[in-house]
Amino acid sequence: MWIPYDIRASLKAESPPDAVRQSLADADQREFLVGFFLRNPVTQIWEADISVDGAPTELSAGPDLPDARVSFHGNEAGKLSEVIYRLQAVSHEQALAQAHGDVQRRLLRWMAEIGRGMAIAGWRIADPRHGARWRCTPFRPSAMRADHIPLGPVAADLAPVVELFQRARNAPDAASRLMAAFAVLDLAATHPALSRADAAGFRVTQDMLIHSGALASPELLQSMDLGALIAHLRPHHDRLIGPRGVLAPVLDDLAGQRRLALMANLADLAAHRLILAELRARREAARAPQGAAGA
Repeated sequence: MWIPYDIRASLKAESPPDAVRQSLADADQREFLVGFFLRNPVTQIWEADISVDGAPTELSAGPDLPDARVSFHGNEAGKLSEVIYRLQAVSHEQALAQAHGDVQRRLLRWMAEIGRGMAIAGWRIADPRHGARWRCTPFRPSAMRADHIPLGPVAADLAPVVELFQRARNAPDAASRLMAAFAVLDLAATHPALSRADAAGFRVTQDMLIHSGALASPELLQSMDLGALIAHLRPHHDRLIGPRGVLAPVLDDLAGQRRLALMANLADLAAHRLILAELRARREAARAPQGAAGA
């Protein structure tokens, strides 16, 4: 079963409803805590290749957030695993947006200085005044049954297309996921390996919007055919490609990243539906002669 891997648009309350309601109703400037979990993109462990030994306990976040303080916390191995901001804001969403903009560029500076990869794995927010907390972290899906293990390799003609889908599924960022999944959608109507995927009959369903998270998108996406979906996704895709056909230097804020994540999830899911339709059609075609012989 397809599941969304990018959860930036999801923020789950972890406090009693009354505490959350009180926090949402409070428009006063007050202190929030925002913590960002870090991830090593190679090992996928929630840590960065930075030792916290000797790191300051807490320091000023700098001129962009003059009233904020930032602290660095390690795991049992002594590696940096969480960066926590203490800052003033009028809402948990404002606090998250401000802290995210700072930590994103802070990670870019560290990466540029030391040459090691690192990424944000998720975050948590606390409003101490009201005891309200929110969290945005990936979940581990349950293991699938072994029904698919006996299946043989994918057909050689279809393998390059599925490899594009593999790139989308394995991509650690929404931009890469969107570009790889969009390529599958673009091929669906013309590539001979997808000739039985019924690209003409494809429609965006409410179920797809719910699973991808794109139900939150302000546009009316339900019932779009493949051509309309490609046209809708193309501006999101093309802005990532520069005029000379190479990747464009795009740095979105959190709102932009959330938007891109929803579109990438939808493209990813649509690509999977088309490939699955092709596989099922091939499976039915392989069974047809056997059924005819037994008739």
